[in-house]
Amino acid sequence: MHLFLKNILFEDKYLIIFNKPYGIAVHGGSGINYGVIEIFRKIRQELAFLELVHRIDKETSGILILAKKRSILKKMHENLRNKLIHKEYLALLHGHWSEKNTTVSLPLLKKKNDHHKKKVCVHKNGKPSITRFKIFQYFHNTTLMSIIPITGRTHQIRVHAAQFGHPVVFDQKYGDIKKEKKILHKKNGRLLLHAYKVFFYHPLNNEKIFITAKLDERFKKLLKIFSKKNIFNNF
Repeated sequence: MHLFLKNILFEDKYLIIFNKPYGIAVHGGSGINYGVIEIFRKIRQELAFLELVHRIDKETSGILILAKKRSILKKMHENLRNKLIHKEYLALLHGHWSEKNTTVSLPLLKKKNDHHKKKVCVHKNGKPSITRFKIFQYFHNTTLMSIIPITGRTHQIRVHAAQFGHPVVFDQKYGDIKKEKKILHKKNGRLLLHAYKVFFYHPLNNEKIFITAKLDERFKKLLKIFSKKNIFNNF
């Protein structure tokens, strides 16, 4: 509970902006009893209304927005549809991303595999999906990227990156699991994708809201390892 309160980045009478830790689902379901929303409802029982404005993957860390009033939730959803809420992610991708690929526009379709688990793929019958990529820094065999999803499809960043042969490091759904298996054990790996910036105008008073979410120690430690040497040489 203390971690949740500590990770609140912004709060007023209408919104909570939270730096979600890696490995915590945003809501319960599919064998998970509690997610972020259930925990917040428990520690903030005085609130008559509390809902997620949007979602991020369990494996992804970073900015998550919650609304304290239904009218605010409705307005924030409207702003999301009109692309008035700007989110930026930080990710470490395999390989060296080409400077030519600044925008990826590929339709995405949700599918379920034989085990009834959700997976997203590029498909002509999918929903239009656009992601912008900007190179921060090249490492030995990885690239640190700033990524802006123009649309907000499920697993959009992860699938678009993987489609170009540069999956997010330690992505067990869309990456090279066999290649990373030993490193996951040795280096205590986690998906290196973090929602680190958000910018929008407050739905009530039109005040500019710009929030940055710091990387956790685990993410920073892994970045340091990748920046110093080629840890995949032996695999």
